[in-house]
Amino acid sequence: MFVDLIIAAEDGAARGIWTDTFGLLFTYGILIPALVTGLIVVAMVSGRGEKKDDDEIRERWARRRRS
Repeated sequence: MFVDLIIAAEDGAARGIWTDTFGLLFTYGILIPALVTGLIVVAMVSGRGEKKDDDEIRERWARRRRS
């Protein structure tokens, strides 16, 4: 009976190890890289929008100086 409890405890611990391993692999291998990629894309899109606004303002000021 005592041996059965030890084996059952080892099986549970082994399952917990695999669950933790897959959880860590998912977190550090998929979730964090996807989050970082998304943040980079957002920064690039935001930068492009700001560049367009800056170009429009620059064109307005350039026309005023020429006049």
